[in-house]
Amino acid sequence: MDLFKKSIIVGVCVTPEKGLEVAQIDFDTKTLLKYGTRSLGFSINQREIADLDLFKDAVQDLFIEMQIPKNAEIVLNIPAGLFKVNDYPAALDEFQISNAIEEELLGTPLYQEKEACYSYSILPNSTIQFNKVAYTASSKSMILEIALIFKDLGYKIYGFDTSVNSTINSLMYLERVNTEPDVNWVLLVVENYCCRVFSMNGNNYIDAFEEKISIGEVLGDAENYSTVMTAVEPIIKNLPSKYLCVVSKTDIISAEMLSNKLTYSAPITYQEANAFSNEVFLNLDDSVESSVASQITLDAIGAAIYREFEPYESAKFNLFNKLLGDVYYSEQPPEITIREKTYVLSNDKLAKWFIMIAIIIIAITFLSLIILVTKINSQKQQSEDLAEKIKASNQFLKDNEDISSELFDEGDEIRVGLEHNKAIYSYYTIVGTEIPKKLWLTQLKFGNNITIEGQADNLESVYAFFRSIKDYDPESDIKLQKLGLASKSKNFALNGSNEFDTESILTSMNADFYEFRISNEPEVSKEELKKGDKKGNGLPDLEPIKE
Repeated sequence: MDLFKKSIIVGVCVTPEKGLEVAQIDFDTKTLLKYGTRSLGFSINQREIADLDLFKDAVQDLFIEMQIPKNAEIVLNIPAGLFKVNDYPAALDEFQISNAIEEELLGTPLYQEKEACYSYSILPNSTIQFNKVAYTASSKSMILEIALIFKDLGYKIYGFDTSVNSTINSLMYLERVNTEPDVNWVLLVVENYCCRVFSMNGNNYIDAFEEKISIGEVLGDAENYSTVMTAVEPIIKNLPSKYLCVVSKTDIISAEMLSNKLTYSAPITYQEANAFSNEVFLNLDDSVESSVASQITLDAIGAAIYREFEPYESAKFNLFNKLLGDVYYSEQPPEITIREKTYVLSNDKLAKWFIMIAIIIIAITFLSLIILVTKINSQKQQSEDLAEKIKASNQFLKDNEDISSELFDEGDEIRVGLEHNKAIYSYYTIVGTEIPKKLWLTQLKFGNNITIEGQADNLESVYAFFRSIKDYDPESDIKLQKLGLASKSKNFALNGSNEFDTESILTSMNADFYEFRISNEPEVSKEELKKGDKKGNGLPDLEPIKE
């Protein structure tokens, strides 16, 4: 079974009208997945299953026939022995409310001689002074025996609901009633042995009434309908609302005919839940025959949707509770309380938590391993690089182990350096000692090729400087590549160091001066000399000397 999928819920319903029903419903799609029914006796006077042995056999046969898997969770719906809505002082705590309910149950004929199991819910429409409490009750001994039957068959009890709550939940689930907030409405439910009237506000109970009736097939329709009307009209006339909904579960009374006969101050709607209706409440799975789909009761639907419908109902009832003692506690998973909130540690939840925790631990471990491996690889690479450097150093030391410091001669090293860089040192000497007056340099480039650029205010100084260079090294291929007048400028500019530059000074005096280039690099064409190349290697705006 997929641990992240909800376990199977099977609704088991017992009603005087239908007997035993078993249903499984897809809540989201409102699809009937499985359905089966068996005849079963029910004692109306005692509000109990007539024969629990027959009940066990019928359940077992149906579950085998419908292929209900073991360990499926069961919700049982049984006719309510009692359903009431009372107001209790808001000062009462849960223990005091329980005591008040038990005293009321002891005052009813049904539970004077046998113990009742009850479930109550404090309703949202309570006030500051009073808590409005709805409660339902049934035979404790019957519920205990049913719980043991399902345990013996290999199934788990999820909850016990009663017909009253299941019917209302089904009507809301099937959208047969308007339960919008602040809409007051009245529900009349007619059964074989009683009529129940509920005053509602939205999906909240306001009040509940029960009137016993005596109807049957031996009586005529007129007498049967008159009996029902006599029982309910005094009640409903005092319950003004937006509408009245009539539901008939008995095959003796038609909800449609009864709604036409009743007198009420608001519109009357009806819902047949008996032999008068061939309506199919739900969509059908392919495995469900259409001939049996119309047989399902509202009570059976309520049992099958019990778990999924919990978030939508204002009153939650479960007769499978702590009042049952050891049977309940032995079947319940452990609970933990965190900040006054109780969490049930079911097998599914424990499995999910275990898997989630395991996934988190594995993810953290995997991430830590990745970080660790990355760090180890980085340190390993650093170690390998260091080993290579050590190896190279050792090799260098080995190659030079015969070299002694005594063999090192500073003078020889200087002479070798001068010999290899003689040309560069020569040009530095010329630049430092042979510059004529009124000539200044703007660029020096010494290396494989020599480039000297400068300016002068007369041609003689330029030629004298060039002759000094050629005289120093007659074999040199260095040439006076460019010589010409610089253009005049009317601007008086400062350079980046906030000092007057030479060009600004000369042009400000309206004086012509010459720019030159002495180099052994490839010569620049006259066109480039005039325009200057894009890389800035030319001398833009230089007026060449005519040859």
